[in-house]
Amino acid sequence: MYIFGGGHVAQALVPVLTPLDFPCVVVEDRAEFARRELFPTAREVRLAEFSDPAVYAAITEDDYLCIMTRGHQNDLLVEEMALHTPARYIGLIGSARKSAAAFEALREKRFSNGELRRIVTPIGLPLGGRTPAEIAISIAAQLIQYRSGLVPKERRGFHDVD
Repeated sequence: MYIFGGGHVAQALVPVLTPLDFPCVVVEDRAEFARRELFPTAREVRLAEFSDPAVYAAITEDDYLCIMTRGHQNDLLVEEMALHTPARYIGLIGSARKSAAAFEALREKRFSNGELRRIVTPIGLPLGGRTPAEIAISIAAQLIQYRSGLVPKERRGFHDVD
């Protein structure tokens, strides 16, 4: 599990995912949020630029990515880089409106609707949660569904991209 962004939701998500056998690598571009003490159960915490290709080089078809950076531009950058990986799951936190804007920008970069469907958004199951802890539980539940194969391939990702 690669988590891009080290904010409040990421800080709540890592301790939920660790005992579920989703070892986490947190990638953050701000030193104050890329601190080991914020993520004591993470396998690794990396201070890195989101545009650095080395960050994505080790991602395999068995890996999951959660994108929850501090802003739309960073999210868009990570989405673009993530689409060049074979990641099993690419999840984006945020609203349908935010996702639609990101997809429009990715289309301008020549990504196809089929490629955009790899992005799961909004991330998490609709449990009605609002706090970082509640959102973390909804994300973890969705990841368990994907890992167990309960989400058919044709139902994965964001479908309103046409």
